Amino acid sequence: MQKIWLKLRRWFARRWECATNQCSYYQHYLAYGPAELTHIGYHSAERHCAEAQKRVSDWYDANQRGEAPEHLMRFASNWEQRVRA
Repeated sequence: MQKIWLKLRRWFARRWECATNQCSYYQHYLAYGPAELTHIGYHSAERHCAEAQKRVSDWYDANQRGEAPEHLMRFASNWEQRVRA
């Protein structure tokens, strides 16, 4: 029950940040120039970027030597460029 409550609190906190223009879209993304993504599109791209970074990190943790495969690096870099990270 407590886990559900924490998830619900986080959900409302994120919604409040967006409603009051305090989320990363307004604070970080728009600070680097005009919008290429919508507000909802940005948050979706932000999640994809985090997933791509996790995949590269998981690859490094599993292999511990050498460079990550080029396709993983391009995949992560592509999402980072979209969210201007």
